[in-house]
Amino acid sequence: MNTGSIKLVEPSVNKASSIWKNTSFVYLLVSGLLLSIGNKLYEIVLPLLMYDLTHSSVAMANMRTAELLPNLFFGIVVGVIVDRLNKKRWALWMIGLQSGLLIFLWYLSFHHIIHLWMYYIVGFLLLTFNYGYFNTQISLIKLSATPLQMTSANAKFSFVESFIGIMGPVFTGLVFLLARISDGILLAALVYIISFFTLTRLRIRESRSPENEKSSWMEELKEGWFAFKANAVLFKTTIYTILLNSSFIVVSTTVIYLAKDGMHIKNAVLAVIFSVSGFGGLIGSLLASKARDLFGIGKTLGFAAIINAIAYFVLFLTGSIYLLVAALFIHGAATTLNSICVYTIRHEQTPSHLIGRITGITGTLFRMGMPVTMFCSGWIMMWWGPKVIFLGSAILNILVVSFYVRSILWKIR
Repeated sequence: MNTGSIKLVEPSVNKASSIWKNTSFVYLLVSGLLLSIGNKLYEIVLPLLMYDLTHSSVAMANMRTAELLPNLFFGIVVGVIVDRLNKKRWALWMIGLQSGLLIFLWYLSFHHIIHLWMYYIVGFLLLTFNYGYFNTQISLIKLSATPLQMTSANAKFSFVESFIGIMGPVFTGLVFLLARISDGILLAALVYIISFFTLTRLRIRESRSPENEKSSWMEELKEGWFAFKANAVLFKTTIYTILLNSSFIVVSTTVIYLAKDGMHIKNAVLAVIFSVSGFGGLIGSLLASKARDLFGIGKTLGFAAIINAIAYFVLFLTGSIYLLVAALFIHGAATTLNSICVYTIRHEQTPSHLIGRITGITGTLFRMGMPVTMFCSGWIMMWWGPKVIFLGSAILNILVVSFYVRSILWKIR
């Protein structure tokens, strides 16, 4: 495989030492932790901010749609492109630009400047730069750790990403305790700025070759695509995930609209309610290994979809805070269980030399249906109310599972 025009030079770190003595890696890990927290903060604040400004389900859904488009446009190629660039400089630009956009977004909301197209553009750019950074992070790990430290390094990042993913609703729920929702944007910007200065302390070496073999980009992408299509398990898992993600994304946004507009729940109470979903995710993560041992990963993945369908149906029936809390707890557990199974299948089915490209391809396809369903959900909420979304999502999950149990995925261990 062509390695491109950048030669990666391993840092001069004692290979026998603990990775915690590798200061470059520690700076990178702390920076990544802060970025994950900031990302979770504005992930929920942006659509909520749109609701507070417009009280429109359509505007709220359109913001989420704008955020989802970067993956669709750039997901497959960005991994190959950043291999040709200076990794640290690229990462700092991505973080710095996001910080600036968040401050600009806060300025717009603080001064009640309601030009929706500006918010949509900012949301699109935020997620574009966010995706640009996290695709570079893999290369930065390689540059900051020695080969003998690589397993430990990846384990540390996996723990951070899993922990923030599970406890994300806890962090975002705290936003509701702030005096103004827009202050959540400013808090996310502050976290990103701290991350930026942390990453400047990173010390790595990489040398560039004057050659720039652009023709190899497409060849590498083709190799990854053909390998993906030839793997039946990976291909079918991706189709399954596309469908289920289409329901997940609309539910995660619609439940905010239901709580604020339909149930008139105060922000302080919402903080507690959304935290419950994070604890459900923690339970799901603890059960994942045991469930696989008992049923196999294929059946566990199918059970997660069924459990999520139950959560969606409870949301459809919700008329009280107690049912809402129960539904979100179940949803958090099932969604985490689903994610662990999907990512495990992708890891186990992908050769190590193709992991970057397969991750880019599948990551893009996973989100393919999201922008369409998210855009449509805003109008559906306006015409028929949020509960139609929950019932439709429950039905979709059951239909998908009815086909899933007849596929080869159901039997894989």
